[in-house]
Amino acid sequence: MKFRSLFLAVLCTLFMGVSLTSCSDDDDDDEVTTGVFILNEGKSENNNAGISVYNPETHAVTADVYMAQNDKGLGDTGQDMIQYGNYVYVTVYGSSRLVKLDKAGVEVASLTFSAEDGQPRNMAAEDGKLYVTLYSGKVARINAADLKIEKYVQVGKNPEQIVEEDDKLFVANSGWGEDNTVSVIDIRTFEVVKTVEVTVNPNYLQEAEGYVYVISYGSFGNVPYTLSRINTRTYAVEEITTATLMAEHDDVIYLANSVTDWSTYTTTTTFFTYDARRGVLNNASFLQDSPEARKLATKSIYMIEIDPNNGDIYIGISDYNNNGDVYRFTRTGEFVKEITTGSLNPNNMVFFN
Repeated sequence: MKFRSLFLAVLCTLFMGVSLTSCSDDDDDDEVTTGVFILNEGKSENNNAGISVYNPETHAVTADVYMAQNDKGLGDTGQDMIQYGNYVYVTVYGSSRLVKLDKAGVEVASLTFSAEDGQPRNMAAEDGKLYVTLYSGKVARINAADLKIEKYVQVGKNPEQIVEEDDKLFVANSGWGEDNTVSVIDIRTFEVVKTVEVTVNPNYLQEAEGYVYVISYGSFGNVPYTLSRINTRTYAVEEITTATLMAEHDDVIYLANSVTDWSTYTTTTTFFTYDARRGVLNNASFLQDSPEARKLATKSIYMIEIDPNNGDIYIGISDYNNNGDVYRFTRTGEFVKEITTGSLNPNNMVFFN
């Protein structure tokens, strides 16, 4: 997948003087060969969500390609972003929108959810359908081509992340800290076939090697953040360790655990991995020692993403008030670049090649 000439023209316009792959119209030169969309959540009720673009080859960044391409803002609170087929889909929680973009960041379709639907959270995609969790306690099945809602299924309270594994959808029901279930939906019938109990307040999901990995926020008191895994065949649940954030690549779960001492307002973050193939936890940091890695060890981590093309690791931080930064490392943990996104709260990335 590649950015086409329209996107390159936008980059050339926005980055006069910055070295890019090419700004010509020749057939062989009118495409940027690699690129990354970064979804910036923005601040709730400030209507300032946006999408930055980063070129890993030149390190060029544009702060808001959506604004540049569509002459309007993305909306309030960018929640989730996925690539499916030749398009990028974004849920905008505060504005209750689902937006479909081409690879140049141009909006080609959108859907506004009703109050009865509830506000959209996270997405999965399979066989031409989008599956979107809604804070009304439902999952909507949506045609990815025209963004028409086809059907709903009721799950638990305040569903968050959703993943597909073996023709089933797994949905984390947070209940704003009051639910402790993961709903399992049969894609073919679009009905809930199982409800699995996990640690209270499940939010994050990843799938690997026949398991769905769950990070539960706990009770913000007596029950800590917990990483568990669900066997997708037997639905048995196994608690693994304490972690606050994760990403998956090649059956390795990359984990961060951020702990804040509120009496001193100091944060300590550790980075480690879990080998999903062998079922082994590795407490060694996946980052090599560097000033940047040491800095991240004192920050609360907002995002971990892995480039599926080369295994590069991207770690985002935010203080909710200043523009967020993303730190890029190689797959072996060597520091590459600090990326200033130009907006608040980077929370999600889509990689092209």
